[in-house]
Amino acid sequence: MILAMEIVGAVASIFQLLCGQCCSNGSISEQCRYLRKPQSVLLILEEKLKLLTAREADVIKRLHLEKVLSGMDPTAEVNLWLENVQKMKTIMASLGKEIQDNKSCLCGCFPNYYLRLKLGNSITKKMHEVHKLLDDNKFSASSLVNMVLERGKALPVTTLVGETAKRILLRTWEFLMDENIGIIGIYGMGGVGKTSIVKEINNQLLSKIALFDNVIWVTASKDSNLQKLQKGIANEIGLSFGDEDGEHKRASKLYEAFLRRGRFLLMIDDLWKAFSLEEIGIPNPTNLNGCKLLITTRSSNVCRCMETVKEIEVRVLSMEEGWDLFKQKVGEEVFMSPRIQDLAKDVVKECAGLPLALITVGRALRKENSIRQWQTALSELKNSTANIEGVDNQVFARLRFSYDRLKDDMTRSCFLYCALYPEDHIIEVGELIKYWLWEGLLGSVGSQMVKMRLGKIIVYELKSACMIEGVYQDGNTNEYVKMHDVVRDMVIALTRANSSFMIKAGLGLQLPPVENEWPPELERVSLMRNDLSCLSREPKCPKLCTLLLQYNSINKEIHHSFFHHMQNLKVLDLSFTGVDSLPISLSNLVSLRALLLCSCWNLSHVPTVAKLKELRVLDLSYTSIEHLPEGMDMLVNLQYLDLSYTGAYEIPVLRFREYKFLESLFINGLLFSQEPNFVDALVNCSSLAVLEANFSTMQEFEKYIASGHWNMLENFRFVIGHPTYSTRMGTDSVRFFGVHISEGLSPDCLPRRILELEIQDCTGITHLPVCITAAASQLQHCRINYCDEMEWIITAEWSTFPNLEWLEIEGLSKLSGLCRGITPVGTLASLRVLNVTACNDLKTLLPLELVQHLRNLEEITVQNCDKMMEIIAPGEDNQGVTEVNNVKIDFPRLQKLKLSSLPELRHIFNGIMTCDSLSSIEVYRCKELKVLPFFVEIRQQLLHSLKQIKGSRWWWQALAENHKDSLDLLFPIFKEELEIYSLGEGNAENPTLEEEDTHSRHSVSSIDSSYGPR
Repeated sequence: MILAMEIVGAVASIFQLLCGQCCSNGSISEQCRYLRKPQSVLLILEEKLKLLTAREADVIKRLHLEKVLSGMDPTAEVNLWLENVQKMKTIMASLGKEIQDNKSCLCGCFPNYYLRLKLGNSITKKMHEVHKLLDDNKFSASSLVNMVLERGKALPVTTLVGETAKRILLRTWEFLMDENIGIIGIYGMGGVGKTSIVKEINNQLLSKIALFDNVIWVTASKDSNLQKLQKGIANEIGLSFGDEDGEHKRASKLYEAFLRRGRFLLMIDDLWKAFSLEEIGIPNPTNLNGCKLLITTRSSNVCRCMETVKEIEVRVLSMEEGWDLFKQKVGEEVFMSPRIQDLAKDVVKECAGLPLALITVGRALRKENSIRQWQTALSELKNSTANIEGVDNQVFARLRFSYDRLKDDMTRSCFLYCALYPEDHIIEVGELIKYWLWEGLLGSVGSQMVKMRLGKIIVYELKSACMIEGVYQDGNTNEYVKMHDVVRDMVIALTRANSSFMIKAGLGLQLPPVENEWPPELERVSLMRNDLSCLSREPKCPKLCTLLLQYNSINKEIHHSFFHHMQNLKVLDLSFTGVDSLPISLSNLVSLRALLLCSCWNLSHVPTVAKLKELRVLDLSYTSIEHLPEGMDMLVNLQYLDLSYTGAYEIPVLRFREYKFLESLFINGLLFSQEPNFVDALVNCSSLAVLEANFSTMQEFEKYIASGHWNMLENFRFVIGHPTYSTRMGTDSVRFFGVHISEGLSPDCLPRRILELEIQDCTGITHLPVCITAAASQLQHCRINYCDEMEWIITAEWSTFPNLEWLEIEGLSKLSGLCRGITPVGTLASLRVLNVTACNDLKTLLPLELVQHLRNLEEITVQNCDKMMEIIAPGEDNQGVTEVNNVKIDFPRLQKLKLSSLPELRHIFNGIMTCDSLSSIEVYRCKELKVLPFFVEIRQQLLHSLKQIKGSRWWWQALAENHKDSLDLLFPIFKEELEIYSLGEGNAENPTLEEEDTHSRHSVSSIDSSYGPR
């Protein structure tokens, strides 16, 4: 009887599955083949996987070659392809195991056809995915890697003051120009201005084409060793080392990379000890290779050990120079009083000509009109003494004075916190302020948003006082600061006196501090960015408030009672560590306010948090936890909860509304499609100011927007659909992924202040609909990918997108143009970057009438558009323009132009075009493009601004037919790039790699005679 029931149940299941397959796929032949011969189907898939693995190896080999030869990195597209290959291999390994475990049913009498059919369905899907990965593997040379590194990076620098600095600058230039001087050393005490002088040299060199092919800036540090220095140099030249690379392997890679960089100048700032060039991997600078090494250091002995040919000592400023600098920082109007002027001159004497001291003291006394305050300041300066290795006592004393002059204890405490980061570390301002907030340094009154604003005010005050300096990170909108190493030394000396800080950040430690290094007076400990594998002690630190352990391996145990004597601990950061479990002593940290476990990739369990009633911040994002910790209902003060991209699948969403003080909630990457109360739970979170959430469907998202809840948010990030990968978008961003967007949606279905928008793999729209354009008046960044029904982007009468700065379009197979209709004034007026890829119906990119609005455009990239014939041409609606030969257009800010794999492209513009700011031109696989409109009558401004032209020699020769005079002038900045074609793509006009290489070898003499020596 039981056997019969099993048979009936199995047969019913099979028919149920077959019916489902018939309905969904229309045919079950593929699945049925797996029913009969499961192993043969699996063998076919394994063969395909072998081919895919071979293709992967080829791509990795080519990437390695480009990295060594040119220091070039893979593009995002290539990285995504490699990631997908790895995912596919992991999935197939899992499928193989499932097949091996495939058991019979019906007590072993028959094969388990039900399970076979399910597996057959999976294998069929995976077969299609493998085919797609194989098809996607047709990368051209230009799409494989990003643009080669710039010649160097411009650095922020203060204005040099006085004849002393100018004389040193002039002497350094003379030594750089002397071909017999290979290594130059600049030395002097800390704070005397060495770095400012060398930064000025760096920036001036970048504007002079003929001197060096590459100018490379590297900052060393007091704790630098050979490995750190090698990695620092590698980072600046775009080279990466493998985990297994020893010092000799690293040196070899650096040496090869340097040799291919031509004439380089390597500047190493703040070197504390000497290293052999051979050990590092730096070619010996000679008059034959034209390379130079310039170092700055606090010790002339380091110069001697580095075998410098010439040394320059940087001495203090003269009294007159110091006075000029001091007046500049204090403000001239203060010296209207003769008495204050006399006191000020005495203050300048106390600063002893040290620029750093003059700047910090001057800022501390800026616009101070009280004679009594000046008298007090002078007295404090005269009585302040201290000592730091390598730093003059007077420098330290003046810095201590500036510290004491900070506005209040809150500002001073926040300033001291900055020293917890490693030396010369670039600090993200938002992260820094959050630490201040979490420890309670910003007070106990007000919301998180109010305190964040207060933190920004304090950062501004510290920058104004020259206690920290602003840092610009290219291409990043976040704000960054760093602390001068001398200022950081002062903080360490101050806190060492009372044993309140332990700062061992970024030192490469492999073992934790010993017991006597954990005194009971400790308040803050920073062991971040080391290589600690375990925490085996039981520190007795009852006053400890902050413990920073992020970016350590910690792949072994944390002692079970490690946290036992840390009753006052408020901030614990274990982010980006390999910790797999946390000790039970963590559950007794009753004062803990912030528990940060972001990207603890091995972590699957967190002990109970029931006693952590003071906890305000819990970050479990990117961990492997499957269940929330016990005791979550006891976290009555929780203000910040991040569960993004965790493995948690049972999250009681209604609990969110129980957190009455919850201001920031991050649940991206978590889908609550089975949770009918998800939107209601969000709407009932009445204190939220920041929300990042993933909505499964458009209906769910529309319901949330209709509630109006988003109006109360300070910022948001919304994802709609099922993204296959995570991207970090900016604030006030919306991302649609694989959903149907109706063109008839209400204009009120989106938040009204979107700054970033991404639409990927969506259906239902032929253009950006009213519901989006109505909400996008402030839109700054827009990315649209693989929406197969889209025919154009903007309907002119609906929106001009006046604030859009960045537009990326990829894989829109039916796209016929950017705009439809006559574009009104202001359309895309702020656009800076335009990237268009794989839009195979697109014949013209920019209509002529739109170009007049694009005055701020800086970058144009067009790739893999098979039918593209012109970049700029009259639009269909521009009936008055039939002949453009005499029409003139101007892109005053255009800096970069990249055209790749456009086989039908004949013209950029068939008229007159000026681009006086253009610095980089790249053209690959555009066999019909033989005229560049800005070369017809090349302007002097363009000759000055152009820094590089990259393309094949074949293309360069084709240009010569129309631009011989211009190419004679531009040959020194032309860099030949080989073009990699798929098998069979070459022809007489468009040669294969081998044909082009052969042609190049046989035509060297003609090229030399026409365009100068190779």
